[in-house]
Amino acid sequence: MRRILLSSAALVFALAAACSSSSSRSGFEEDPAARPAQGFGDGPGLTGPTAKPTECAKAEAEAVRPPVDVIVSVDQSGSMSDDIANVKANINQLATFLQKTGLDYRVVMIGTVGSGSFDLCVPPPLGGPSCQSNGNQFRTVNRNVQSNDTLDIIVSTLGQTSGAMAWRDFLRPESLKVFIPITDDDAYGQTAASFEQQLFAAPGGLFGTATARKYVFYPITGAAGFPSESTCGSNAVNNGRTYLELAKKSGGKWFPICATNFAPVFEEIGKNVASTVACELAIPKPADNTDIDLGRVNVKVTAPSGAAQDILQDSSTTCADGANGWQYDASKTKILLCGDACAAARGDTGTKVTVEFGCETKVK
Repeated sequence: MRRILLSSAALVFALAAACSSSSSRSGFEEDPAARPAQGFGDGPGLTGPTAKPTECAKAEAEAVRPPVDVIVSVDQSGSMSDDIANVKANINQLATFLQKTGLDYRVVMIGTVGSGSFDLCVPPPLGGPSCQSNGNQFRTVNRNVQSNDTLDIIVSTLGQTSGAMAWRDFLRPESLKVFIPITDDDAYGQTAASFEQQLFAAPGGLFGTATARKYVFYPITGAAGFPSESTCGSNAVNNGRTYLELAKKSGGKWFPICATNFAPVFEEIGKNVASTVACELAIPKPADNTDIDLGRVNVKVTAPSGAAQDILQDSSTTCADGANGWQYDASKTKILLCGDACAAARGDTGTKVTVEFGCETKVK
C-alpha cells in the first residue's frame, strides 16, 4: 500500500505498521521495516513454508496543522507615519514566510484603508486590488485606530456581523488566533484581564479559555526587544505595558516599534507562529469512518535528509515537564510531540511526520 508522508503543507496519517512493541531510552528507535524478516524455512538446508509476519489493519486518513488566523491592527495617529510606511512595505514578508511553512493562514488588517500616508494599503500578493480584501486570504477592516484605543476597537469590531468592519466571520473555530498590534503607545481603558474576558466571551469559543487559550499576542510596540521591557527609544511614547502583559499571558513575545525595517520582525513572528503549531496534530477519522483504537497508534518522524525514526509514546509526565516522545492531549483528540520530536518538527518545516494506526502502541 502506498504511504504518503506529511509535507510542510500537510500531516498525512498513513495507517500501516509492523505489529511489535519495544522501548527506548531516547524516545526514538530504528524503523523495524528496515530490518529483513526472518521466517521459518529461510536459510540453507531448511524446508517448509516461509512464515510471514501478520499485518495490522490498514487504512489511511489525512490531517494538517491547525490553521492560523492573524489579526493585525495599526495605530494611525500622527506619530506613526514612518511606522505605517514600514508596515505597508514589509507585511508581505509575513505572508510569504507563512506560505513557505505550508500553514493554512488568513490575515485580518484593522485600520483606515486608503492611499494616504496614514492610511493602510496592503499590496499584492497578500492584498487585493485597490487596497481591498483578497478572497479568503486577506480581509480589510475599515476602522481608524488611534494611539490608545487598539484593544477597544478589536473588541467593538469583533462584535460586528456585517459591513466594512466585520471580521469575526473570517475566523475559523479551530484556528490559532495571532494578534499583532502595531503602536508606539499603550492601551487605555482596557486592562489585559478585561480584554481577555471579552475575547473568551466571543461566540463559539473562538479564543479558548484562560486555561486553554487559542490566541497569542506578538505586539510591535514601544518596548525594546524581548525579553527587555524598557522603552526602546525616542520613537516610542512608552513600552506598551498592556500589550506586554497580553504577550506574557498567551505565550507570545514583543518586538520594538523603533526597528527601522519590519521585514525581519514579520519573518520572526512567522517563525514563532509556525513553531507554536508544529507539535500539535489533530487525530482525524479514517476514510472508512471506523473507530480508532487509541491503544494501537504509532508515530514516526523523518528529517529531510534522514531515515524514519519511531517516536515512542511517553505519558510519564507532560510535554512541558520533560516528556520525550509523544502523547495524547487531555481530550484525546490530538497527538502532542514532546522533547526531541517537537524540536525536530519546529526546527525544520521539511520534517515529515507519519502517524500510524492499527498496531500496538510502542511505549517507553
